[in-house]
Amino acid sequence: MFEINKKSEVPLYQQLVHSIKKHIEEGTLKENDKIPAESEFCTVYDLSRTTVRQALRALEKEGYIYKLQGKGSYVSSPKIYQDRSGFSKFYDDMMSLGKIPISKILSLKIKKPNTLVKERMNLSDDELICKLVWIRYGNDEALIYETIYLNYSLVEGIENIDLKSKKLYDVLANEFGIKMTHGKELFYPCKLDASEAKFLGLNEGDLGMKVERTVFQGSKVLEYTKSTVRGDRFVYTTNF
Repeated sequence: MFEINKKSEVPLYQQLVHSIKKHIEEGTLKENDKIPAESEFCTVYDLSRTTVRQALRALEKEGYIYKLQGKGSYVSSPKIYQDRSGFSKFYDDMMSLGKIPISKILSLKIKKPNTLVKERMNLSDDELICKLVWIRYGNDEALIYETIYLNYSLVEGIENIDLKSKKLYDVLANEFGIKMTHGKELFYPCKLDASEAKFLGLNEGDLGMKVERTVFQGSKVLEYTKSTVRGDRFVYTTNF
């Protein structure tokens, strides 16, 4: 099943990595399928245990497989490719992938912004924000931990709307007549802290992606959002 050529100059562990990747990408190995045990690779393909472990570690690091203690290695869920061109819509992205989008609200408060948020949103001392903290799920899998700051002068009363079952940008457009004109995003890698890891079902120190988004209505800042995205699940694309 797996192609290993001992006469090749390519290291054996890299050949095994490439072969397993090929079967996953071509669909021969599907999501949650069990990968052969280390001992089976060693016996069938005459490989050392060190070589097999090196290959499996590389695949796990790249997000192709995951391990269950005492049970072995399994094929991970496929990466989620998300187009970041224009105004991204988590709900629509999940639906297009056949996943049920769910938002679990952790808190929603109307309050004065801290200094950082006030600067990012160019707010005066007496202006308020709506601070929304939630976890975004695809089916039952936690994918994004997100804090959204909305200019409350533009969305007064939003705290009375059930946002769990509605698209946020649809609510802004339909309930408040918001017309988003432009925006900007900043991306950078991160290691998850203990709180982020807990909410996303990962381990502290696992890799993630930070996304900071600022959305405008004309010259006025409507939204400033800070997202922590699972680094093992998302691939971002853009068009230019």
